[in-house]
Amino acid sequence: MTIVVAFIAGILAAVAAGALSGLRIGKEALGAELAAYMGGLYGLLAGGLAVVITVILLANINTM
Repeated sequence: MTIVVAFIAGILAAVAAGALSGLRIGKEALGAELAAYMGGLYGLLAGGLAVVITVILLANINTM
């Protein structure tokens, strides 16, 4: 159960951080809505992989 909660929290944090950074960086050039969507997508892609790898590593370290 803890692993599932950690995975979901990590994915949500990655999407939120990506959306906020996309909004901050690209608001003037792309518009606020598109910049937030693009930032959320790239946050999910980059941060999602990091979350998956971290959860797998922590799950394996915990069982050793």
